[in-house]
Amino acid sequence: MNDSTAIPELDRFLVLFDRLVHFTRDGVAATPADKLEWAPAQGSSVQFGARLSDVTIRALCVHLFVGENKWARALRDCEDGAVIVIPNDPALTAKLGGEDFLDVAMMVHEETMGIFRAFSESELRKSVSFSKRKWSVMGFLWAIFGHHNYHHGNIDIYWRLSDCEAMDYFNFEPKEMA
Repeated sequence: MNDSTAIPELDRFLVLFDRLVHFTRDGVAATPADKLEWAPAQGSSVQFGARLSDVTIRALCVHLFVGENKWARALRDCEDGAVIVIPNDPALTAKLGGEDFLDVAMMVHEETMGIFRAFSESELRKSVSFSKRKWSVMGFLWAIFGHHNYHHGNIDIYWRLSDCEAMDYFNFEPKEMA
């Protein structure tokens, strides 16, 4: 495992991403069980392609944890110049299907963080392509952060529409940011 303190941008990413994931987990853990599968509307406008057509709080969480883990493994294992594919892992998705899905999700997150922590500076400079654009691995890590934040926003809207208390985005623990 590499010492990420030698790589300031990776170190900053690790802190912010981990806090965002825990923030999402805390909010979903506080969501009433009957709201985890609730959806305000159904139809083609409430889908994220074929991968996520059942848009609920639970489904969004599963989508996040599966995608982040699959992307982490792909970035770790790829050669310079590789094309990263849309994440799909039916086995991991099924593993996250139980009542304890948040506990399992956090174990998956710890595995994902371990992969991220182990990136060397040269691995972070590798070039990858995803969604018809080129990224450095470090740049793609920030895209993963943005993807998580985007879907946290979707979850936030569901909380508000279902009369659940939404998390205070700027007031979470720990108070100090990276």
